[in-house]
Amino acid sequence: MRGQTFWQKKGTGILQNFRRDLTLHLPNWKLKGFLGESFRLTASRVARDKPWSTLCKKSHGIPSSPRAAAVAKFRLLTGHDCLCAHLFRFNLVTSPICVLCDTGQDMTAAHLDECSALNDLNCIVKRYKVVEAAMSWKWILMLVTCLLLSASAGAQEDENEMEEPSKEDGKFFPKLLSHIFDILSFRKVVAELKVGKTSPTMCFVCKFGIALLQHFVETDKPQEEIAHIAYTICSTLKLDSDRVCAGIINLFQDEMMYIFKRNTLGPQEVCGVLMGNECSRISSPLHNWTVPLTHFRKPPVQRVLEPLKGAPVIRVLHLSDTHLDPYYMEGANADCKELMCCRIADGPAPTPAQAAGRWGDYRNCDTPLRTLEHMLRHITSKHKIDYVLWTGDIPPHDVWNTTRDEQVHILHKVSNILAKHLPGIPVYPALGNHESARINSFPQPEVRGKFSIQWLHEEVTRAWGRWLPLDAQRTLREGMYYSVRINPGLRLISLNMNYCNTQNWWMLLNSTDPARELEWLVHQLQDAELRGEKVHIIGHIPPGHSDCLPVWSANYYRIINRFESTVRGQFFGHSHLDELEVFYGDDLRPTNIAYIGPSVTSYDGVNPSYRIYSVDGNYPKSSSAVLDHETYFLNLTEANLFDRPTWRQSYSARKEYGMQSLQPDQWNKLLYRFQVDDPLFQKFVRHLYHLSDFPREVCTGECKQETLCRMRTARSHDSSFCN
Repeated sequence: MRGQTFWQKKGTGILQNFRRDLTLHLPNWKLKGFLGESFRLTASRVARDKPWSTLCKKSHGIPSSPRAAAVAKFRLLTGHDCLCAHLFRFNLVTSPICVLCDTGQDMTAAHLDECSALNDLNCIVKRYKVVEAAMSWKWILMLVTCLLLSASAGAQEDENEMEEPSKEDGKFFPKLLSHIFDILSFRKVVAELKVGKTSPTMCFVCKFGIALLQHFVETDKPQEEIAHIAYTICSTLKLDSDRVCAGIINLFQDEMMYIFKRNTLGPQEVCGVLMGNECSRISSPLHNWTVPLTHFRKPPVQRVLEPLKGAPVIRVLHLSDTHLDPYYMEGANADCKELMCCRIADGPAPTPAQAAGRWGDYRNCDTPLRTLEHMLRHITSKHKIDYVLWTGDIPPHDVWNTTRDEQVHILHKVSNILAKHLPGIPVYPALGNHESARINSFPQPEVRGKFSIQWLHEEVTRAWGRWLPLDAQRTLREGMYYSVRINPGLRLISLNMNYCNTQNWWMLLNSTDPARELEWLVHQLQDAELRGEKVHIIGHIPPGHSDCLPVWSANYYRIINRFESTVRGQFFGHSHLDELEVFYGDDLRPTNIAYIGPSVTSYDGVNPSYRIYSVDGNYPKSSSAVLDHETYFLNLTEANLFDRPTWRQSYSARKEYGMQSLQPDQWNKLLYRFQVDDPLFQKFVRHLYHLSDFPREVCTGECKQETLCRMRTARSHDSSFCN
């Protein structure tokens, strides 16, 4: 107690300094109160004539309401809702009038209380939630349409000549969006979609579309309603005719719902799987996988020497993308504005200029039966063929109208036509992406029941078994790939490239080496290497094409580079163009070539074509390398004009480009020559489109760079060898 009294007395003697700095607590508290009151007064003044002024006076129970009700109350009180009166202010709807009743009144929060269409609901929040649910997808559609169309319009204006948007002219919002979202140019989206180009535009569109679909699936929106939304988007954006939109949606809706109900990836990863790492990186182990290579060390690479003069040569016919249309009709409308024209169902052409030609047409039309048979008769009469490579896509492009029975009919019909016109000549087919009942739909073999693809495995084996030994038929039936020995030193492997197809949505569930095809390929190549055999590989989708899954393509690329001394030829189709892909090793050395053969169909504005390879023949220590290739075409303009189809040689690769050989290093040198020798490159472009008369812009600048880059990209979505 004595100590306490001492310090009390001591304290009274200390001079009190009233100017000493105060702690921050008190002024902060005072300032907070002052600013809070000031803000309240300012907000009340600003909100005086606003619908949300009532929020300054009382909370209306918003803080204590469930989240859904609180959001609805807040939107209704502030007027920032999804009702027509509000959307009309931003040109997102054409009228503020209520779309639920016929009273002609503006659709506002106040109107909901008396809307005759909502009589059964006794709470304005319930009324609003019903309206919101009914209109939300329409609002999304209108917003997306607004973004795309306004951006498309904005992209056409010169940036330096754009006027400041005016709020009074009713176009402020679309013009503003065209500046902000010019990346969403509708024309650009469609153009990139057609060529499978990966860009920020396509990534955004992909992620938005997938997110929207996943939202519908996760919220248990009825399938019929999702299908209707998809149809409305397709029709509104005029992606195709109404019947094509309806047909495609009807064909795919069950499958898409099945897949996305089981899909574990988010929108970013889905688009990463489909478009590669430049769109989004993937963390899922189901889509990050590596096929183990052999434990045998890679043998030293030996230079392929030219065969001695007089050495045997094998002549190999390459047919690709036949796309026979049994309903092609001369004189039908070839300008029908759909995915495919020139058919009986399109009716007679309104003008002679729109009429389908007798032997085919450069517009969206496939191969007439007479053209296919005429080509085969010409081949057998003019060429000596040892065997045929047939790299897929047999049915026509009527992808909205396919049935299982029709696909089976076309498969057997064309197979029988080839057997009839090429008697005694082996035909080695590969499966295309059009052969299924739904284009690009190739589930993994373990998928059973309604979506099983086993029916196609059986039909393909029946149709092609005539040309294949029993062991090849076994793997064909299991996974639609096979291996055959052409001669004692040469093995041919046919791959099912639909397991690398980015448009095969089944791969989203698990893309890990479907049907263990690449594992099987490694075993086949290792066996061939140990036996001293060479290998030719055929397939439909080229491994470097943007339609090939990046992870599948990267694994295939590793395999080819490991067995570069064994694989002496690769032959694909799919693009309808006459092109190639160069493989490079880690040391940037060209290691292999994938030839992409021209199409028989004229679809995409090309002339019907076929190719014949000269291959080092059957003798001891043959290289089995491709020595040259000759391409032949039918000029449709001339054939239709004079009704005299004439097949001519368009070029020989070695002669046309002055090449010493067709080895990878020579093709790589040619690509560099294309870079500096534009006349030579333009000659290549003419051959790229089969010497077609279809009008095209001259390929220069960006077009030239993209074309050359495409040929240096044998690993899909990887342009690292382009610079």
